Amino acid sequence: MNTMRPYPYEYMNLRAVIVLLMLWLVHAASGYTTWDGKAVPPMADPVNPVICSTFVQLYMAVRTQVPGRVIVLKPGTYDIAAVAPLRLDSPNVTIRGLSDDPSAAALVGGGFENCANLEEELINLYTRNTTIANLTITECRCNALKFQGGVNDQTVLHNVRFLNVGERMIKGPGTTNAAQCSIRYCHFEDTKVPSATRCGSDATDSDGNYIAGMDIMHATAWVVHDCVFRNIRGSSGGGRGGIFFWGGSPGNANTDMIVERNTFIGCDRAISYGNPSGTNCVNGGFIRNNFIVRGAGIGIEMENSTNIKIYNNTLYSTDPTYSRAVYFSNNFTGNEFRNNIIFGNISGSVTTISNNLSRTSSSDATTNWFVNRTNADLHLTSNATAAINSGAPGLVSGDWDGHGRIDGQCDIGADEFNSVGVQDWGALSVGSDAGISVMPNPFNPTVVISVGINAVGAYCPPSLALGETGNTPLQAIIYNTNGRIIAGLVLHNGQATWDASAQPSGAYVVRAQIGAKNLTKVITLVK
Repeated sequence: MNTMRPYPYEYMNLRAVIVLLMLWLVHAASGYTTWDGKAVPPMADPVNPVICSTFVQLYMAVRTQVPGRVIVLKPGTYDIAAVAPLRLDSPNVTIRGLSDDPSAAALVGGGFENCANLEEELINLYTRNTTIANLTITECRCNALKFQGGVNDQTVLHNVRFLNVGERMIKGPGTTNAAQCSIRYCHFEDTKVPSATRCGSDATDSDGNYIAGMDIMHATAWVVHDCVFRNIRGSSGGGRGGIFFWGGSPGNANTDMIVERNTFIGCDRAISYGNPSGTNCVNGGFIRNNFIVRGAGIGIEMENSTNIKIYNNTLYSTDPTYSRAVYFSNNFTGNEFRNNIIFGNISGSVTTISNNLSRTSSSDATTNWFVNRTNADLHLTSNATAAINSGAPGLVSGDWDGHGRIDGQCDIGADEFNSVGVQDWGALSVGSDAGISVMPNPFNPTVVISVGINAVGAYCPPSLALGETGNTPLQAIIYNTNGRIIAGLVLHNGQATWDASAQPSGAYVVRAQIGAKNLTKVITLVK
């Protein structure tokens, strides 16, 4: 008789965590992988969906929408040019593809070069808690998706592929009222370049450089992460940013905007926080852990902005002598530029510039620091000795892959050399992520651990988030990187504080469980 009992959850060692992760990765292999090699977390199965296989069915599902409707598109092409824009005006509406491959279901407009409908827009948002996922939006003359009116808080774009859009793939004008939006695992690409002079409603629209990925004003607490931006270019190299946050007129500034773990390649501008025509563009935020292969112009641009922390980015250029790989102008207080690898020159300055690696010789173009610089794989090789273990500590806890910087010696740039991932997504619920939130991270010596569900990281107790009514205490277990249990915490209202005064500096793994859902998070103690 076998008298062995399974290990209770609280004594599960890290080897079991890794085994579970490997099993999850096998499952994820059947899902979708982004252009830059990231497995897209699967979404939970939809509940009571309206399933569409024709344009007419999609049109009627949108026209008769009610709060909470989930519209699922079977693989196919949905030509919506004749009825666009699709108007979403009920809260908690989802439009998603049936397949995890976003190319399987495509919403198609009148065309990148369309002159019949110069102001063509394909989707307009007038509501909140909208989720768009697992589909392609393509061939649009003006704006593919626009924050049109009302309160657009907690919009989620998950695994959406934007392809060949003539002006803006995502547009948020000065009237935007959208807080806590999440743009994740999306792909932004143009395979076409506008003509120098094209049909347009005015001189601006007719300019072949009037093109961008996302152009956002007056937004609050957005997170753009794990996305790809490819070849967003104007007719003569003057296209706007792949990500372009700015204010324009006074009062339209963005607040607390985060751009992290993205890949940019071949864009005229990659990341722009502000521009010369704005007065107050972005107040607070981060640009961190991004891979950038510079195109015709600036890789990182910041103007008229305050309290922006630019940490641990890697920017490669085929011409490291370029004068404005990074460009700063007319900024305010609190801005920092630290732990970045830049192949090119830095023009201008900000409050704090420190611990960066800059390479500005033409011979640096053939560097052997990166795995595949041509295809924006800027993971470090062992040749990048100047970057490895040379970073200022305590600025970031993870890297471009989402791996923890666990050896206590942070590398410069977006990649932590030879890092290992400890992560278990499970299935994402529609419009929300279950997860562990830790504050601060890195920490010394105490950290607050919160376990719950929310799309953009705001804390929500799991009993409320999941509708659980049982009395079993929620626990979080702390492991070291050898798999040894260091501490067990009982979470009250989803939260607990861990005092690590007796522990050495280094990385630790927090593990918790909500029902059948296992969650992990890497935290870093820096003394």
